Amino acid sequence: MTRRNYPLGALRAFEAAGRYLSFVKAADELHVTPAAISHQVKGLEDFLGVRLFRRLPRGLMLTDEAQRFLPDLREGFLRLDRAVDRVRETEAVGPLTISAAPIFAAKWLLPRLERFRIQRPEIDLRISANLALVDFQRDAIDLAIRLGRGKYEGLECVKLFDEHMTPMFSPRLMEGDHPIKTPQDLRHHVLLHDDSPTFDPATPNWTTWLEAAEATKVDAKMGPRFSHPDHSLQAAIDGAGVILGWRNLGAADVAAGRLIIPFDLALPLGVAFHLVYPMSHANRPKVVVFREWLLAEVGKADSRSANLATSLI
Repeated sequence: MTRRNYPLGALRAFEAAGRYLSFVKAADELHVTPAAISHQVKGLEDFLGVRLFRRLPRGLMLTDEAQRFLPDLREGFLRLDRAVDRVRETEAVGPLTISAAPIFAAKWLLPRLERFRIQRPEIDLRISANLALVDFQRDAIDLAIRLGRGKYEGLECVKLFDEHMTPMFSPRLMEGDHPIKTPQDLRHHVLLHDDSPTFDPATPNWTTWLEAAEATKVDAKMGPRFSHPDHSLQAAIDGAGVILGWRNLGAADVAAGRLIIPFDLALPLGVAFHLVYPMSHANRPKVVVFREWLLAEVGKADSRSANLATSLI
């Protein structure tokens, strides 16, 4: 069965004008001008071949044809509104799957998820922690959080925060004969090396940080090496040595007293964490809810880091 091409804009204009018996009030509701409402109604009259309004000195009056037409049209729009609401309600609840780098999931996202669950218990968050690039057309992924420069072809990209690298270590390293009070004191301790951010030769490492700190007596090459940042960070928490760690991702461990950040000097990693998703996902209710919550959490973290940027000794 072939559907007719109805002038939906003109039908909406007539329905509103018929309810109010006023082009001005209909224009206010639909956020257009009264002249636009009048033009739409005239076009609908031409389409139907009947007059819909009689213009009176004090307003409008529905014609007999319009009085028979308006109730069915109004019911049609109400049914359409209910159908749209049902779809939106379905999209606003249930599972929402997020792909995130493992260290971001473990150190930044997971400690905050209970707050999201309390605020929005109707949304069932599912976290896929891996480094694989997401194919949104193939994989059942709604959103992804990735570390990069923010250029992802065909995707919406929302910057969350930059990352910086600075020494971190367990409070237990402050005990003993060589507490760390200056960068030169690092020569008495094991340096832990995170080899994961090798995507850019300009990425800070112990050599560049020690040079910036003018710590000339510290051997930047010695010490165990790790291929995953969460492994090297855990080694630092366990007291195995000092890591040139990711300041934002280590903030929760610093706040909990598991790590110390002793120095102000932090070098930019050169990339940032971003929330990415297909443009077609942008207005999905669950995506909107999570995006707004995530940005609010980033704002809270920025505020706390302004007050607790370092734990100076």
